[in-house]
Amino acid sequence: MHKNRVNQVIFINSLFYFLCAYLILFLISRISVAISASAFSIPVRLYYHEIDYLIRSSEWSSDSVTVIFGTGPLLCLLLGLVLLLIFINVATEEGRLRILLVWLIILALVNFFGEIIIGSVMNQGFGYVIMYMFIMDTGRVVVTLLGGILLFLCGLALSRTLLFTANIYLPHLKGIEKARFVIYQYFFPYLAGILILQVIELPVISWFPTLVRLCGILFLIPVLSRSLSLQDVYFEEETPEFSISWKTGALALALLLIYRIGFGIGLKFDL
Repeated sequence: MHKNRVNQVIFINSLFYFLCAYLILFLISRISVAISASAFSIPVRLYYHEIDYLIRSSEWSSDSVTVIFGTGPLLCLLLGLVLLLIFINVATEEGRLRILLVWLIILALVNFFGEIIIGSVMNQGFGYVIMYMFIMDTGRVVVTLLGGILLFLCGLALSRTLLFTANIYLPHLKGIEKARFVIYQYFFPYLAGILILQVIELPVISWFPTLVRLCGILFLIPVLSRSLSLQDVYFEEETPEFSISWKTGALALALLLIYRIGFGIGLKFDL
């Protein structure tokens, strides 16, 4: 198969799995927030761009702020670490579901560290938890820098592990092929995916989730930059057979409809 055709299939499949992973993680995060809010008898209405807490500002307590705004990011971190352990055990298998697993790991880490980075700057999301910890401006700057550095280091640490999904399409990765694979498997699908989400969310533009998503670039830059210096990776002697996963595309479309229509109207939880 022509190299351009291979790259196109890699990109399209990865984009489908990216959208599925993002929307699955979105549902898990939103539901966890609704459940944690119910523990304090706070009804919520969930939208794709925000969460409305149906109480007066004077009714908030330090405990409710810490639990509700900390639940989503911390759950993402825990889920990302658990899925990473699972992926390490199946990294050399050949199933395409590993692409979904990888995207869930990446997006979970980006969501956690992105909430810290952007939340500290904009005083939103996890930033409320930081505020209630009485961390002053200088401390928030340190927290922001630390979050960015840790996300960057996560990309460096996982650079080689992320190459193993190439065995779905290629018998080996040598030289420039490693960087090319990272671009079509991760970089381009990530940028295309967040662009699709931004378009789907129009006419609403919410800067906080947008900037959290863009934090993923801090993770992907070290993956791309380090790929050329990594050792060549060999899988099988013969080129694997593969095709575009249209079923995954159909699932991604269905989840996008739920995301835009269901969470566009707003789903109220009063448990």
